[in-house]
Amino acid sequence: MQVMDLMGKIQHDLSEGISILRKEGTSLFLKTMTEVDMLKFRYDLHKVGSQLSDFYRELGERFTEAIVKKDHGFLSKQETKDLIERIDTVRIDEEKYKKELDDLRDLQKDKGG
Repeated sequence: MQVMDLMGKIQHDLSEGISILRKEGTSLFLKTMTEVDMLKFRYDLHKVGSQLSDFYRELGERFTEAIVKKDHGFLSKQETKDLIERIDTVRIDEEKYKKELDDLRDLQKDKGG
């Protein structure tokens, strides 16, 4: 009878141990995925920041060239309008990535990580 009790206790302890491992494994997996997502959004944010720098530099160069040439229609040219539209589009992406990062940070805080 004691052997049966001992076997039952071992089976119970193993079952509890496996349950704890599953729970901790899942928690670790979710934390890792959150970190991976944060890295992805940081990388995307860096890319759009670089794009914005390039676009602003291009816009500045065009503006400087327009001043030198005394081109008062600089802002009405289609290529300038297109560049400003691209800047606006990238800024929207930048805000989206910043929001995603903030949401992930909040999620980590809520989970105590």
